[in-house]
Amino acid sequence: MRELHVISHPMSPDRTTVPLSRLTPEVPQSSRRILGARPLEVPLFVLEEQRRSESVLALTLPGVPQDFDAMGPLAAVSSLASTETGFLQTRVPVFRFPGPLGRVADLCRAAGAEIVRHDKVEFRFWMRTNAEKLPPIAELRRHARELPHERLEALLVPLIYLNHLWRQGNPEEDPALGPSAMPDPLHELLTFIAAEVGTIPRFSQIVMTMMAWQLDGSTEGEPITHADLVSLDRMRHPFWLDDGNQSELDLYRSFFAVEAFGVPLYGWGAHALECAATDDRAGGTLALTMIRAALRNVCTYTKMLVPRIDARQFRRLQVTYGWVGDEVNGVASDYQLPFMLMLDALFHVNYRHDGVVAARANNLRFVPERWKRFFHLVYNRQPALKSWVADAGDARLEAAYLGCVQLFSLFRQMHRHLGGQVIKGGTTTGRVFADEHDNYANFMDEMAALVADTAATGDLAAPVTPDSPTAAASRGERR
Repeated sequence: MRELHVISHPMSPDRTTVPLSRLTPEVPQSSRRILGARPLEVPLFVLEEQRRSESVLALTLPGVPQDFDAMGPLAAVSSLASTETGFLQTRVPVFRFPGPLGRVADLCRAAGAEIVRHDKVEFRFWMRTNAEKLPPIAELRRHARELPHERLEALLVPLIYLNHLWRQGNPEEDPALGPSAMPDPLHELLTFIAAEVGTIPRFSQIVMTMMAWQLDGSTEGEPITHADLVSLDRMRHPFWLDDGNQSELDLYRSFFAVEAFGVPLYGWGAHALECAATDDRAGGTLALTMIRAALRNVCTYTKMLVPRIDARQFRRLQVTYGWVGDEVNGVASDYQLPFMLMLDALFHVNYRHDGVVAARANNLRFVPERWKRFFHLVYNRQPALKSWVADAGDARLEAAYLGCVQLFSLFRQMHRHLGGQVIKGGTTTGRVFADEHDNYANFMDEMAALVADTAATGDLAAPVTPDSPTAAASRGERR
């Protein structure tokens, strides 16, 4: 049996790798301050298998799908995530492209400064004029075909941003409704690359959080560590929807913090399931302790950043995110983030509210199939984490499990309160409401149900029913 290892202090200069058997359950605060706070130094579980692909947007990959059930949780998560960066890329994204394709990204960088003039007619005239300066679509396609798959995914990011900016024109106005197309050759290039990549050419949380980020002090393409990733003060986004807006940056950072500080979850969550399979109660207790510590970091930075988001500015940004009435409805919700998908699967959160079920199913259209298959594995793994804890009769294991559930419930309760304050008067992504009051009431009602569903996972006497209609709906399936 191979010895498992962890990076004991991933946010420190001394990044020692030690055998798991030497790790203690105490999680100290980091000596570093990040945005004024000192996060917990949550050890990183070392994932040793080969990550299959750095692809983030492709819904399917070529070749035979991996058999996650046969691989088991740890090997499966290793094929999708990295020790240092989880489901995020292992290098700083590169948004520089050769030849005329570079002009597309430059156009997107300039668009954020143009749209702040709040003149839809002038903005669209500016975009149309610049689009006409690009080479014909045949030449752009030829250059695009020379790019590897992951570079095509990167090129799709500025095109998706441009598409949203063009469609709205002026974020001060009511949400644009129905379909929209950029002036050619931009629209032709967008649809061509989306088809080549195999994804939906619309704004999503995966585009915004998983793809569109950079780090001050790090060059594009540079390998990064977990310590780099959690440096939220260095995090910026390469394409503004409202040039130089601090509230927009805080919005980006609030979502990015979830994945950055959530990186330890994947290895420890998979290890917890393998401990359940072998009835390793001490190992399971340790894994759950680390999961709770990662959750605490996420809560700390969410609570810090969300109140910084100006409600009026958020509503202006939110307008550009949702494609209400479009033939390919676009959404940008944290239902798409691997961190939330992992927690829901690991703790068997079953959604019962029709609005939540529908919203989640709509969001899952943007999630890669290999990710969804992995989270199905986590959800369907037997014994389920909850069942194992309930049957083990181990006080420390039970306390560690309930500590996670309580903090997860608190996180969603905090999200409901803080998100509600920001969303008042706005439009929820990709959905239609009678007015802003109806929107707010629906958001608060759905989030209250989600909090209750999360808290219900702490009832160890309630059986786990992975084959129930409610469970299937929670995974985006219909039965």
